[in-house]
Amino acid sequence: MPRVSVVVPIYNVEAYLEKNLNSLLNQRYQDFEVLCINDGSTDNCMHIINEFVKKDSRFIALNKVNGGLSDARNFGLRFVKGEYVMFIDGDDFCEKEMLGECVKHMDEDKLDMFVFAYNQYYLEKNTKEFIALNIQDGVTSLKENPSILAYTPNAAWNKMYRVDLFKDHNITYPFGYRHQDLGTTPKLIYYAKRIGYANKAYYNYLIDRPNNITRQVDEKIYHILDMAKEVVNFYQEVGYFDEVKEELNYLITINLINSLVKAMTLKDRKFVFAFIDDVFDFREQYFPHNCVKYNPLERKSHALYLYRNLCKAYYLYQRKVH
Repeated sequence: MPRVSVVVPIYNVEAYLEKNLNSLLNQRYQDFEVLCINDGSTDNCMHIINEFVKKDSRFIALNKVNGGLSDARNFGLRFVKGEYVMFIDGDDFCEKEMLGECVKHMDEDKLDMFVFAYNQYYLEKNTKEFIALNIQDGVTSLKENPSILAYTPNAAWNKMYRVDLFKDHNITYPFGYRHQDLGTTPKLIYYAKRIGYANKAYYNYLIDRPNNITRQVDEKIYHILDMAKEVVNFYQEVGYFDEVKEELNYLITINLINSLVKAMTLKDRKFVFAFIDDVFDFREQYFPHNCVKYNPLERKSHALYLYRNLCKAYYLYQRKVH
C-alpha cells in the first residue's frame, strides 16, 4: 500500500496536464499513487492520462461524469489507499522534493496536516513569484495559536493531510460551489491536533492561465457568501465561534473584500448592489465591528470595501468613467 495518495482533479486542461503529471512522476520520493480523476473532460486529457497509466502503475485513471472540482476531490477520497493525501490541481505542477519533504514533516512531527509556501507561476512571462506564509515555521494547533485560522491559505493544494482527518470527521468539499476551500480548510484546522508550517515553496500555481476559475466573475460570486456561512455555522455548531471570532472576522472579511473587488467589473447595477447589501448584511449579523486584531486590507485602496455606501458610490463612479 502506498504511503501517499495524490488526487488530481482533471477537467479540460490538456495544455497543462502532461507537465503536471510529469512533475509527479519525477518526484524524488517514490512511495505514492496518483489518482487521475477525469471529471468528464471533452478534450485530450483522457489520452494523456492513459499514457501515464501505461508508463507507470502508480498512476490510476478514474472516470466520472463532470461534477466540478469539489466533486472530483470527494470522488478521489473514496479511492485513496495511502496514509496521507494531497490534492493537486490538474493545471499546476510540483517541485521534485514536494512529496518527500511533506512526508518527512508528517512522520517526524506526527502531524495531521502540513502547510507550505508556494509559487505563483505566470505563463505569459514564464516567471515565478514566491508567496510566503504569514505563519512561522514549526508545529502548532488552533488552540495554541488561533491566528493560524486567520492566516492559513484556503487552498487545498499547498497541504498534505492525514487521510483520517477527512474520514474520521466526515469532511468533504462542498459540492457545486466556487470557493469550496474556504468552506473546508477551516474545518480541517479545527480538527487537526498538530499542524506543521514551512516557508518553502513546493508547488507552482498557474495564476494567469486562460479560463482560470479564480478569475471568473459572474452570478456565482454569491458562492463566497455561501462558504462564509458554512464556516460560521460550523464553528457555532462545534461551540468554538466566540473563541476565534476575531480570526473568523479577518478570514471572512478578506475573502469578501476580494469578491467585492471583482463585483466592480460586473455591468448589472441591480445585481451588484444586491450583492453589496447581502455582503454587509452578513457582516453586520455575525461581525458587526470591523477587524480590530488583524488588518484585512491588502491595499490601502481597499479600505472603501469596509463600507456599504462607499462600495456603491465607487461602483457608480467606475461605470461612469469606463
